[in-house]
Amino acid sequence: MWFYSVSKREAATSLGRPHARVDQWWQAPDLSVFGLHHPPCALDELERVTMPLGALELGPGGAVLPQDLQKQLLDSQQEAREEAKGRKDSEARYARAVRESQERAARTTAPTPLPPLPPVPAGGLRCEVCRRPLDPLLARTRRHILC
Repeated sequence: MWFYSVSKREAATSLGRPHARVDQWWQAPDLSVFGLHHPPCALDELERVTMPLGALELGPGGAVLPQDLQKQLLDSQQEAREEAKGRKDSEARYARAVRESQERAARTTAPTPLPPLPPVPAGGLRCEVCRRPLDPLLARTRRHILC
């Protein structure tokens, strides 16, 4: 959408401000909306830009943004694309690490059985945690100090 003022010799248009980066925004099909973008989306917050009529060019689809404004939009969108790429790469590294960890766990053999517990004298006590014999001084706590 363009606004022309012949008396001021200006043209104006609105740019869509970057969308909020919520949820898994980096998986959106169009990452350009996470930077300044033109044309703006419905319900976008807008940033109005004006330029001299002489700076405006015409293309097959109508008015074309000046080169410096196009560069500003591309730079803003490039930042979002780079951040999205970083997040996607991070997700891929995490998924690979999880997969490798699961594969390592599947390859490991069954854990070695624990040695048998030492015998407890008749009327003796066992620690609630490690099940080893417990000294009568620790009967009240029912566990070793470090268990």
